[in-house]
Amino acid sequence: MSPHIRALRLVNFRNYADATVLLSPGLNVIVGDNAQGKTNLLEAVSFAATGSTPRTSTESEVVRWPAEFARTEMRVVLGDGARGDERAVAVGYAPGQRKRLTVDDVPAESLSSYAAGGAGVRTVTFFPDDLRIVKGAPSDRREYLDGLLSTLRPSYARAVAEYARAVQQRNQLLRRIRDGLSSGKTLQTWDTKVVDLGTRVLQGRAAAVGPLGDFFGSAMRALYGSEKAGMGYSYSAPLEGYCEALTEARDADVERGTTSVGPHRDDLELLLGGMDLTTYGSQGQQRLATLALKFAAREYVRDATGEDPVLLFDDVMSELDGRRREYLAEYFQESTQAVISTTNLEYFEEELLSRSRVIRISGGEISSPADSSGKRDV
Repeated sequence: MSPHIRALRLVNFRNYADATVLLSPGLNVIVGDNAQGKTNLLEAVSFAATGSTPRTSTESEVVRWPAEFARTEMRVVLGDGARGDERAVAVGYAPGQRKRLTVDDVPAESLSSYAAGGAGVRTVTFFPDDLRIVKGAPSDRREYLDGLLSTLRPSYARAVAEYARAVQQRNQLLRRIRDGLSSGKTLQTWDTKVVDLGTRVLQGRAAAVGPLGDFFGSAMRALYGSEKAGMGYSYSAPLEGYCEALTEARDADVERGTTSVGPHRDDLELLLGGMDLTTYGSQGQQRLATLALKFAAREYVRDATGEDPVLLFDDVMSELDGRRREYLAEYFQESTQAVISTTNLEYFEEELLSRSRVIRISGGEISSPADSSGKRDV
């Protein structure tokens, strides 16, 4: 069996002062009214597994007011689930301080290595705001692709971060050259660095788009219908001509004060029947395409690692019809572990719920009646 999460503790995380939840393999359903903490609990699982929150770039938001820190602790069951095959991981965060990431009480080597399986488990998340991946700016689609690849290879995560810093430094130099404060001769060093790092990013993306597109097409057929769906990659400069394109754009870049070619200007194309879903897709098509991207990410991780990631899906059922709800419910049930939030248990068949763990949340308090196997959550 792939790794799964057995227990999670939240301290000063969002609206939770101190709460613990036990999770089971298979489907876990979090139920409660709106604004009670369901989304926060899913976010906390992701925070514990990756060291970062998928919901905001301002991480101080996760700290419960008026506390000064937040902490998540998680027990991950490895292999076949023998008691000795557990990993204890924790993420401590205080605004303005370095995160404290530990695995079995040993500090993690780095955030990138912790997020790329160092915690013992990987996750695929869906939040309603993720619709921006399909309908939003190219940067949203680049973030989806880079985030997925970073969960598999810390070296890729480092290349993306270092490339972004190199482009920022090059842009500052371009503006200084434009304003007569620096010589154009100094640009070559940064051009070389940008091309070297950018090439690593482009190579990683190019290798991923083909298989990821196949998984996306399969997921769209299951969710939408027989119309062919696929994925493409739009280059600002092709990999084989990247260095030449950057050199040719140098004068224009100096005039604008910004780097105009490279992976930071590329886009991931999402197609349905040859139609660009970002520009022409309906709201319903874009929502299904977002789900399909998440399913594709799961399959890509399974193919690369041989292990099933934990699925964390927030309010995924509310805007789907009965047929698709039934399909998703079975999909989650057959996963190694899925944690799904909802306001309405009627979205799930009674027989399916009898095989699942139901977790109730109200005002940041977690509780659950015994399920059919006699287990309790807390």
